[in-house]
Amino acid sequence: TMILHRPLALLSLLVLALASLPAPAFAQGGSGGGRVVVLGFDGADWRTTEAMMDAGELPNLAKLREEGSAGPLVSTDPAESAAGWAAINTGANPARNGVPSFIDRKIEGTRVVPGFAHVGTGEPYEATEEDLAGASSGLAGLLVDANPLALSLVVLVVGFVVFRFLLRANAALAFVISALLGGGAYALGSNAAPTAPSTIPTYVSNEVRLDGFWVEAARAGHPSIALQAPMAFDRPGAEGARTLYGLGVPDVRGSVNGDWAIYSTKTLATGRPPKGESIGSTGTRFRVDFETPEGGGPERIDEFVYGPVDFTRAEALQARLDAIEAMQADESAWAEMGFKRTSELSQEKRDLEKTLPEMDATSLSYKPYRYRVRAPLVVARSGEAYDVTIGSETKTIGAGEWSDFYTVRFPFESGFELSAITRVKVLGEDPFELYVDTLQYDPRDQVFWQRTSNPPSFGAEMAARLGAPYETLGWGCMTNQLKDRGVEPGPFLEDVQFTMEWRAKLMREALTDGDWEVLYAVFSTTDRVQHMMYRFYDPEHPMHDAEMAEDTYPFFGEEVALKDTIPAIYRQMDAVVGEVMAALGPEDTLMLCADHGFTSYRRGMNVNNWLAEEGYLVLKDDLSSTGAGSVLGAVDWSRTRAYGLGLGMIYLNLEGREPEGIVARADADALMDEICERFLAARDGGRVVGTRAVKVPDLYQGDEEWGTAEYPCSDIMLGFAEYYRTSWTTVDGSMDLDRAEDGAIVNGALYADNDSLWSGDHASNDPNLVSGIFFSNRPMPAPETGYSVFHIAPTVLSLVGAPLPEHLELAPLRGAE
Repeated sequence: TMILHRPLALLSLLVLALASLPAPAFAQGGSGGGRVVVLGFDGADWRTTEAMMDAGELPNLAKLREEGSAGPLVSTDPAESAAGWAAINTGANPARNGVPSFIDRKIEGTRVVPGFAHVGTGEPYEATEEDLAGASSGLAGLLVDANPLALSLVVLVVGFVVFRFLLRANAALAFVISALLGGGAYALGSNAAPTAPSTIPTYVSNEVRLDGFWVEAARAGHPSIALQAPMAFDRPGAEGARTLYGLGVPDVRGSVNGDWAIYSTKTLATGRPPKGESIGSTGTRFRVDFETPEGGGPERIDEFVYGPVDFTRAEALQARLDAIEAMQADESAWAEMGFKRTSELSQEKRDLEKTLPEMDATSLSYKPYRYRVRAPLVVARSGEAYDVTIGSETKTIGAGEWSDFYTVRFPFESGFELSAITRVKVLGEDPFELYVDTLQYDPRDQVFWQRTSNPPSFGAEMAARLGAPYETLGWGCMTNQLKDRGVEPGPFLEDVQFTMEWRAKLMREALTDGDWEVLYAVFSTTDRVQHMMYRFYDPEHPMHDAEMAEDTYPFFGEEVALKDTIPAIYRQMDAVVGEVMAALGPEDTLMLCADHGFTSYRRGMNVNNWLAEEGYLVLKDDLSSTGAGSVLGAVDWSRTRAYGLGLGMIYLNLEGREPEGIVARADADALMDEICERFLAARDGGRVVGTRAVKVPDLYQGDEEWGTAEYPCSDIMLGFAEYYRTSWTTVDGSMDLDRAEDGAIVNGALYADNDSLWSGDHASNDPNLVSGIFFSNRPMPAPETGYSVFHIAPTVLSLVGAPLPEHLELAPLRGAE
């Protein structure tokens, strides 16, 4: 017995030790000098930065300006994140790299509708053999990935060697134990293999067509690391490139902006689980109660956290429907079943035909909760705190406190389990409100159809080095939660600090890793704070509350008034830059960049109303409701020459491209010139509305010809003046309609105050107004046309001596030798 017990115990320890080891990182040999670090700060505005440097508030940036180079970095048209980062990464213009904006117009049959321009959705993902070979991690991954017979033989042989020669067991005993272990491995492998799904109904794909500069560098033999790299996910990568994905990565429910929930005992809340009530476009409030359990004991909340739709269940139900239809097709066999049985099957078929369409998970707007996988949520009072259990993890959380990350395992009907991470915060006690953050992909256990790093082992490695998982949602920080009034500014600022601190930790880990020549790290918090805090920073904003602007909150170890949170986040940016400056050697190059700058968003133009006022868009004659103005619903296409949607985009109703196009190609150029000229002459109460308007085909050429539905950009891009932007109404192609005294539906307001808490912006502003930042620790003089987002990629590649791809828009900056 002792002989048997000791070898098994040692072997068990050996197996556990091997299973817990992280996957080996790519063995890289850095140059040991002359490395390049690129720090990206989303939305870091040049004018704000320059003013704070001049005031002595940003000493590290001021030092870079003095010793190296600095200036405004002009973004793309439009000046927004998806297009700006895609251009920074690839060095190619939007028509060539494939991402013109967050939003564009789609032509669906006879309809013109808005859609995502930076990501693709709704297409099924068919797993490859390579995907299934890496479907899981750790010991479970070995069982799933390996051929069960081959795995059992390996275990048998290795086991025999270990027991016979290392542990000195006799040959017969060593063989028996090894055979038992091999048989167990075969059984586990056989059972594990089918759990990995092979067809995913939908996933989020990246519309960027080209590789980022760090991938190009690695391909040329210069190892690279990229952290929270925007618009980099769902790309093949290259050997020697290690990437944590950023902007664009969805949550486990397929939401690009991240779904979230509040569980509330508030008596006025009406949304009982599982449906709940919507909070804006991404949140759900569930009305819950503390109740005494059936078996007695303290009152508690017993509910669920809802994950993605169980598409494996839908597959099983579809198979059952197909089987019933096959039985019905065999008329003689059907008749032999008898009336009772056929009636039961017919009812089952009707139920399936109703259920399956409801389970369609190919739409990101899909909301029903009854078909989602779920994990138990239990809240019990624990003295002055609460024991909050999600799945199998319990954490004790006080009022106003955040938890650390939960690991939530969502079981699918097929046996597959998806691992997610989330945090919770007790927002209040009377009534009780529990905020459950976005369910994000677990970087330690990634699904093959929505990776969060490349290679997947890099994500797990960084989590191990931090000793905890980290956010993987591309849209970091709780902007929508605050915009839709689900939370107050306090939790938002706490989340901003959390996001920036863990990104800084990842950056520090990478800086200590000697195996790279290019390091790219991106911080999103400058953007998020400005989007939400400009109403406090700008006293002239329509939503400014002077009293509330003086309220203070803890923010990075200080008590900061809401009106000062924007300068505070710039000081944190400066602190990060200082850390990196101190870590670099004399031969290393540091560059800073931003995708765009910022301004206060006070007023919006209803672009389609303006086009109607100018005679380019014509309303239908028979409109009966002001609601008809939604999503281009009021447009008479037979008389309309141009329409708007998205973030400053105008499209011609072009003949042969739009479903009911009337503008001849021969007339298009002159029409675009005329619309641009009139926009620049537009006035709102005497105030200038726009300072730039461009014909996009003159600006950007790519693989697709302008005038075709495949050309990714708009026809005209409007550049708004300070404090202006396209209105919220315009984004999806809608317009404001009024009812005249005689009852007729007429064109509505051309301009409207921005009454959203989303109070700062940049999208659709003149890129020369909302310029981002450029800094370098070495002299890189600006060319006559200024620094551009298109300069970053060629300059980095030139610095490390990598070949320059043909798709680059501009040459490297001087000084990048």
